[in-house]
Amino acid sequence: IDDIQKHLGLIQPAGNTALLDAIYLGAMQLQHAGYPRRALVIISDGADNASRYHFKEIKSMLEEADIEVYAIGLFEPGLLKSYEEIVGKKHLFELTAATGGRTIAIDNLASMSNAAAQISLELRNQYILGYKPQPTLADETRRKIKVRLTPQSDPSLLLQAHYKKAYSIP
Repeated sequence: IDDIQKHLGLIQPAGNTALLDAIYLGAMQLQHAGYPRRALVIISDGADNASRYHFKEIKSMLEEADIEVYAIGLFEPGLLKSYEEIVGKKHLFELTAATGGRTIAIDNLASMSNAAAQISLELRNQYILGYKPQPTLADETRRKIKVRLTPQSDPSLLLQAHYKKAYSIP
C-alpha cells in the first residue's frame, strides 16, 4: 500500500481522461479474479473526454456483470465545472447504483481515507438475499427488484440497502 501511495502521489494529472475505457478494462480484469465476490473502486471526478466506449454501453455491461462498483467522487465545490465534470458526476452515481454499490462524494483530499474506509466497511458487512422467481414469460428478459428495510426499534442502528435494481434472466 505504501508503494502504491508513493507512486500515486508523484503523478501529475494532465491530458485527456478515458474513464469509461478504464472502467471497462477494470471489469474485464475482474472476470479473471480468484474470488467470486468482485468489486471495482473508482476514484475520480467522473469527467470523461477521451473514451471509445459510451456511458450506456458501460452501464449495460456492468448491470450484467456480477461486480459491485463503488466510487469516491472528487467534487470540489465552487469551481466552474466543465460539461464533462457535470455529466461525469451524474454518471458515477448512476453506474454505482446500477451495480448495488454507491458513490461517496468528497470535496477535499483529506476526506479520501474516510471514504475508502467506508467502502471497505460496507464490502465487509453485507448480506446476500436470494429468492426463487416464478417461471418467466418468453419475452421477459429483465426483472426489477425492490428491497425495503423495516424500521428498527434502536434508532442508533443505521441500516441502508444498496442493491442491484434489476437482473437479467439467462
